[in-house]
Amino acid sequence: MRRILLNWSIVAALLLTVSVTGILRVLDHETVSASSTRATTQLIDRAEAPIASDVTLTQPPRRVSQQSPGVSAKAIYVLDVGSGYPLYANNEHAPVPIASTTKLMSAVVALNRYNLHDEVIVSQHAAETIGSDIHLVAGERITVLNLLQGLLIQSGNDAAFALAEQLGTDQFVAAMNETAAMLGMTDSTFADPAGLDDAGYASARDLAILAAYALRFDTIRTIVAKREATITSTNGTTSHTLKTSNRLINPESPFFLEAATGLKTGFTPAAGHCLVASAKVGNHEVVTVVLGTTEQTNEASAKASRSLLQWALNSYQWDD
Repeated sequence: MRRILLNWSIVAALLLTVSVTGILRVLDHETVSASSTRATTQLIDRAEAPIASDVTLTQPPRRVSQQSPGVSAKAIYVLDVGSGYPLYANNEHAPVPIASTTKLMSAVVALNRYNLHDEVIVSQHAAETIGSDIHLVAGERITVLNLLQGLLIQSGNDAAFALAEQLGTDQFVAAMNETAAMLGMTDSTFADPAGLDDAGYASARDLAILAAYALRFDTIRTIVAKREATITSTNGTTSHTLKTSNRLINPESPFFLEAATGLKTGFTPAAGHCLVASAKVGNHEVVTVVLGTTEQTNEASAKASRSLLQWALNSYQWDD
């Protein structure tokens, strides 16, 4: 493994994910404090002063093993969330297609703009979206909360477009890109809410920033940890059974990892097999990003991510 130098401008950008302490709740609406966002966005461009008054940092973990993670993919990033310290990186700035890991950004945008109990009427266009879906029906009325579950548990493309159309798809995608800019995701451009359009891309580093930020939302953290769920339309006449696409949190999978806390899978032919994953031991959380695994199988991203998470938890020691 090549040595990773602690570039404070990169760490400052990563610290936005742990410094947004002003998560406000208005009714069932989760949003991020504008004052905190402004302060930490300014921090991104201040490499000489990486610590702002609203940032609480933990000490970076200590390396206790020199063993290599032994994982191969187009791009890889391993982040210690608490310190903002990169534990491993390979080709981390390369902008590549990211498939359904895009939906993490869609979830963030939805939470920043809608109330969880807002009702969405599913359009014919959303219901007929190709690829992975949760079998939404045109005309169905369903809450934002249930669409978020369909989006993040079973990776529903139809749920992604139903959420986007509530604001207007073009406006929603614009909001995705505005949020990426706010977070300092300098290698990213989003083209649709589901990740179907491979014109959208991001780097492994950028997705680590996004994942750590997304985990600040209780709703996202709760949903991505679910192995299954049943959601219903608001009138109770239509139900959808959801099963996670993330093998790391499925106890029936050979790649189940007890410490895993969830996040998002992705696949398109251009992107390959991708997974943004997280694991937590005690108060310490690690995020891994694997984009385009060398091994082209359905289980490849789970296998690689499990190896990375185990490597990180075994190769570093946190001093409380």
